[in-house]
Amino acid sequence: MNLQDLLNTVCGEVSDIKTSKKLGISRQMFSHYRNGRKNPSDEVLDKIIELTGLNPVDVYMAAYAEKISNPIVAEAFRNQSHLAA
Repeated sequence: MNLQDLLNTVCGEVSDIKTSKKLGISRQMFSHYRNGRKNPSDEVLDKIIELTGLNPVDVYMAAYAEKISNPIVAEAFRNQSHLAA
């Protein structure tokens, strides 16, 4: 899972505007997440976990992988759920 997959999961069939309201952020901030210009704060990640019921480790690993500049380590973060199995 990567950050885009995570955002798509939280949105489902709902618009980005409605999703941003659920997360308590502006539509512009959500757009920054979608476009890779910013990463969600831990508070937003916690809200995503609450809304989706996703595994917290998967959510944090997907989001934090976007912050890592080493591509090998970033890919390991994205695929961490497969490593834990």
